[in-house]
Amino acid sequence: MDFARYFHVFILTISLSTIAVSNLSAQEEDEPELDISKPTNFYTFLDNNLETTFTDGANIYGYRANLTLSIDERNLMLIEAPLLYNDASKTFGIGDLRTRYFYLPYKDYSKLFGAFGPSVDIFIPTGNAENGLGSGRWVIAPGVTAGLMVSETIQFFPVLSYQYVSKSNLDSIPDSENESLNGVSFQVITPIVISERFFTQITPVLALNDFREDDSFRYSQEVLLSYGIKPTLWANLFYRGTFEDDIHTIRLGITIYL
Repeated sequence: MDFARYFHVFILTISLSTIAVSNLSAQEEDEPELDISKPTNFYTFLDNNLETTFTDGANIYGYRANLTLSIDERNLMLIEAPLLYNDASKTFGIGDLRTRYFYLPYKDYSKLFGAFGPSVDIFIPTGNAENGLGSGRWVIAPGVTAGLMVSETIQFFPVLSYQYVSKSNLDSIPDSENESLNGVSFQVITPIVISERFFTQITPVLALNDFREDDSFRYSQEVLLSYGIKPTLWANLFYRGTFEDDIHTIRLGITIYL
């Protein structure tokens, strides 16, 4: 493990975040208000999170950076990189990288059916699975997102995704048991706007991780609380629980809109 290399990446990310915050402080007070509660509104931002994941066999602590680039109103790209520490294996390193592309050909919030577009998420197994820092599998998940504009304060964004999971790169799994998986997930991102500077997103997630196995069905619940310190600087608290597997993740973060 090259601890120095990962530490330098961490310091560089924090330095860039500090520079961005300094630039934000120098901007005029009449910054435009951003409507960030809707996942179909595209912005460029840097998301910095401290996170903890509690599992039955280990606790994982770390930092997760998320750089989202709004190419234009219809095209969005994302890259996410975690630096993690597993207290069971006593190891520190990079986790699995995630990339995403989202294309939004239709958006009209004046109508009930207010948005629609396809996306694809790719998880790259850069984390060491033997040490509990990654899954050891490629994940490719194309999907479609729609937007239902129920009211000014509450909307529903259902997301239906197909999920392909490659064979594991773990040597400890026998070839006879090492199979790729095909599944599907359905979630509904539900923003609830409390005020101009505070909103929550409640997202139930239903997933069938392998079409061949009935017991691969999982229910997860995600909750995001977000408060605007200023229009381009938001503080976030996130929770995700996969209850059947007893896995719980908590993140505390700062989002800087650029």
